[in-house]
Amino acid sequence: MARIQVIEGLSLPGSPERVNEDALGAGKSIAFVLDGVTGLADTPVMPGKSDAAWASHAARDLLVAHEGTSDLRTLVGDVARDMTARFEAERLRPPAARYEIPWTTLSMIRVADGRLDVAFVGDSRVLVETSDDEVHNFGINPSRSAFETKLAAKMIAARKEQALGVESIRATVLPDLRRSRDTVNTPQGYWLLGPDAAVGAHVSVASLALTGPATVLLATDGFYALVEDYKRYGDRELIATAQTLGLSILGRELRHIEDDDPEGVKYPRMKKSDDATALLVRVEP
Repeated sequence: MARIQVIEGLSLPGSPERVNEDALGAGKSIAFVLDGVTGLADTPVMPGKSDAAWASHAARDLLVAHEGTSDLRTLVGDVARDMTARFEAERLRPPAARYEIPWTTLSMIRVADGRLDVAFVGDSRVLVETSDDEVHNFGINPSRSAFETKLAAKMIAARKEQALGVESIRATVLPDLRRSRDTVNTPQGYWLLGPDAAVGAHVSVASLALTGPATVLLATDGFYALVEDYKRYGDRELIATAQTLGLSILGRELRHIEDDDPEGVKYPRMKKSDDATALLVRVEP
């Protein structure tokens, strides 16, 4: 019988002073990671510690509730529909602009007899090591857009000129971030999970035939930075190290790299450390 067994999960806040806006979860046939997209509103729209945390936590609970939906696009659409109802019922105020709507990325898997289905929106990642020793990568590649790279460079230039820290310099790019966020779930922009049922039709979905057990590593971009940004691992090395040394060791290595480059000089980025979440599971088809 097809099933998922959780090996280890890890979710680290980007800073002790900030709420962790990531989430992860698993059921008998699904597993997923979520990365709440940092809010850009001046005042909260949702109750709780942050709007982004509201989005990732609401999505986590609803994904588990809808686990029995076999079609992944339908499942994500149903989750987004229920998020819309919760958003309208729970919000403290209507959003003043589109950039104030709470969103989250999603990467998830579903196991069925002889098959692994993958679905994602946003920049989280899924690595699958199959029984024939192949490693498959699902997600946007590269996850860092030219826009994000440009903004990171703008922040670094501003910091050199004004001698301010990364968080203070963020205000320099806030108008750019808001203009970009205004395009989420529109024909001019990109798709994320949130209070918009239309996302179900725009989820990227793939299937992988399985002839035996597989190991899957689901990771938000903050954790996958070990591969994409810091070049410490390739995909094969990352999933192998996760299995041999564990996610906690990888998490400590990640933070050590970032602590050694707090101002983003060696590795240009929007903040010193992002929330970092990973989930390692074994899949029995």
